Amino acid sequence: MTIEEAVDVLEGYAARGVFRGLSYARSGTGRVAFKMVWHRNRSFELKVDLRAGTLRMPVVLPEVPAKSDMYRALREFVRERQAEGRPEHRRIDPSKAAVRCSNRGGNAGVVVAALDGDLEYGLRKMIALVQEIYLGFLYDGRYYDYMIRVFDLDPDQMA
Repeated sequence: MTIEEAVDVLEGYAARGVFRGLSYARSGTGRVAFKMVWHRNRSFELKVDLRAGTLRMPVVLPEVPAKSDMYRALREFVRERQAEGRPEHRRIDPSKAAVRCSNRGGNAGVVVAALDGDLEYGLRKMIALVQEIYLGFLYDGRYYDYMIRVFDLDPDQMA
């Protein structure tokens, strides 16, 4: 995958309204940092390293301490995306991509490494995973207070 191909994939998601405000800057040979406005009108950064075959979104969920129950649950949620019993179209194939959570300064992120060199697969799975985190993980009922506090949501407007 080239930087231009990564741009094309992400522009396709932007055109479909998955996120908006897509921009990018090359940050060295084979490296590019994308920025987009996505869930809760927040700015997300996606760092792609073509040489290493990795994609990293350093802040998916802010203010999630590394030793918290929420971070442990997030790590389990991410692991479950690779489970054998998941439908193939919603599963991250562990022979194609390694997925893990990261936590720096209390900000939970996600890293995807393309094991077979198919960065496009990894990129598409990264986008789907972040969607599932926001639309599934956060809405299971346990993180209501977190969403109000961190995303400054009005509890009277939450469904």
